[in-house]
Amino acid sequence: YIKGSPQYEFYVEQHKNQTYETVCKSIKKYSMLGRKKMKMKEALLLMDNFVDPSDPDVDLPNSVHAYQTAERIRKKHPLDYELQITGLIHDLGKILFEFGEPNWNVVGDTFALGCKFPETIILYDTLKENPDYNNSKYCSKNGIYESKCGIKNLKLAFGHDEYLYIVLKNNYNHFLSDKYLNIIRFHSFYPWHTGNSYQHLEDKTDLAMKNNIIDFNQYDLYSKEDTDFVLTDEIKKYYDNLLDRYFPDELLW
Repeated sequence: YIKGSPQYEFYVEQHKNQTYETVCKSIKKYSMLGRKKMKMKEALLLMDNFVDPSDPDVDLPNSVHAYQTAERIRKKHPLDYELQITGLIHDLGKILFEFGEPNWNVVGDTFALGCKFPETIILYDTLKENPDYNNSKYCSKNGIYESKCGIKNLKLAFGHDEYLYIVLKNNYNHFLSDKYLNIIRFHSFYPWHTGNSYQHLEDKTDLAMKNNIIDFNQYDLYSKEDTDFVLTDEIKKYYDNLLDRYFPDELLW
């Protein structure tokens, strides 16, 4: 990213503001569901209202990217309906914008708080403005964590990944299983699944989860190259049926 570009300035702000304390506050705040009650279909429609300021590759409506990702998955995994639906909904936590959250608390690559920041974090040097950077409690390799504690036990920079995970984990009237919930939760955690940082904190289940996310991200990232993609009524109907199957009722958001 070029210094002074909108994406660069976004990460300057995110890296300054995402601290262990702010993350804990956001998780506590959004674990109290009930700001909205709506079906997953309605959340998908809201995606057209948002632009991701951290992503230089997307200038299409967010809903189009959702369908592109799902369609790429369907071509490769025609019978893995849960993975297809995960591709469709993975960014729907961006409805945080509806609740007045600033960009830095909604989008962007995520990283762990509560331990030393690895240099695999995008624009690492800008993290020196983060209050946790020189905090003796947080700046050792393990920080507040035990070795091999498991990636699921880390506090990550808050945003749409964690929020949608919270929504799905705390609503019991849907049929998406934990494997796919974890893909949603960690898909932006690039320093871990792509940069291979935090390996000392992994437990024995994390390698399989990492491989699931790496597999998913090839459809998420490279779907943006499908410039000739046309969202047809047939495609919409296919995913409407899947949404009815996996998310038949309203969810608390």
